[in-house]
Amino acid sequence: MYLLVLLLLFTNTLAIAQDERRVTSPNGELEFRIAVAQPENGALFRLAYQVFFRGKCLIDTSFLGLNIRFQEPLLGENVGLTGSRASSDPGPYHSLIVEYMQNGSLGRRINVEVRVADDGIAFRYRVPRSSPLEELLLEDETTEFAFAEDGVAYPADGRGVELSRIDGKARMPLPLVAQQPGVGWVAITEVGTGGYPRAYLARAEGTVLITRLGARPSIPSVVFEGTTPLSCPWRVVIVGQDRARLMQAEILKGLGR
Repeated sequence: MYLLVLLLLFTNTLAIAQDERRVTSPNGELEFRIAVAQPENGALFRLAYQVFFRGKCLIDTSFLGLNIRFQEPLLGENVGLTGSRASSDPGPYHSLIVEYMQNGSLGRRINVEVRVADDGIAFRYRVPRSSPLEELLLEDETTEFAFAEDGVAYPADGRGVELSRIDGKARMPLPLVAQQPGVGWVAITEVGTGGYPRAYLARAEGTVLITRLGARPSIPSVVFEGTTPLSCPWRVVIVGQDRARLMQAEILKGLGR
């Protein structure tokens, strides 16, 4: 049994291994890890993150990225770390900004800004201006939330259903609330920004949820058209013992700016 526990911990550590950066909440109970990981053998490495609560994996290896029209690979795929800045000054949250550039001749850049409070984490993409990305046509977002444990989920407009049994064709509006064994309640939500489409969640496989953006009736293949630099909406994971008070979490304060 002891060997099995060590093996599981080792697996979680290896899931994100290249250029890993970490930031913890002021009370030390929540931790966000971001690095570059390989989805499967032979695949390009991608940005990925994990969330730990009281030393237990809450959100397992979840991949990040933006699907830019007419440009491959995904923005967030085949990237290398170029810099990071962390802050643990006294306050309601600790923060981290991690900067990446795609390898090869494209030179596209993507940054991830993270805030971790005692009751949740928030992160967003920040796309700097670069020659390949002065204008941005976005087909979709590929942000994942891979719950480490199965549990009952309560979509904003639906009844409770196990995460692993959510209809893969369904698009669930935010917030989505789920009960997690040994943790309590977890909510996934967003704090939007003007002009960016509303986010939904769909089940990719198992207990992995993936972000999908609302399509435009005029051009369904392009969900967002804009210019860089661009700050995308915050993706937020809230943790609490009381379901009724999740949406009053401290992490939500100040994300609108």
